[in-house]
Amino acid sequence: MQEEQKSKKRKLRLPSLSFLVCLILSALAWFVLNFSKDQVQTLEYKVVCSFLPEGKKSCTLSDTTLLLTFNTRGLNYLSPRYSKANRIIDLPVSELIKNKSQRSAYTFSNKELRDFLQEMGYDELQYVQKPEVITLYIR
Repeated sequence: MQEEQKSKKRKLRLPSLSFLVCLILSALAWFVLNFSKDQVQTLEYKVVCSFLPEGKKSCTLSDTTLLLTFNTRGLNYLSPRYSKANRIIDLPVSELIKNKSQRSAYTFSNKELRDFLQEMGYDELQYVQKPEVITLYIR
């Protein structure tokens, strides 16, 4: 009688243990497959001005947030660079306006901004989704 109870307990444990193993293996397989392919992700970044030209005291932007679309491998999105706490772009104003004539307002299209950000090291950046145009006011 005790042997029958032990064999029943073993039979009950084996399916649940094999189910857990299969579940863990399938979760690992999903994780590897999902994060090993190229993905397109749109993230919101806050813009902060720095390195103002000589004689200028302040800088304001027409829009302080950018929607940037990236295309990279899924595992790269797990890097700290894409975490919500690090989604701040420090925009060096002197570098951005160096090829423009001197004035107090500068307008940049999203293509110009994308090219500049790619030069700054955002290699995976595909395009700036919003805003279409950003204006920089320097005083």
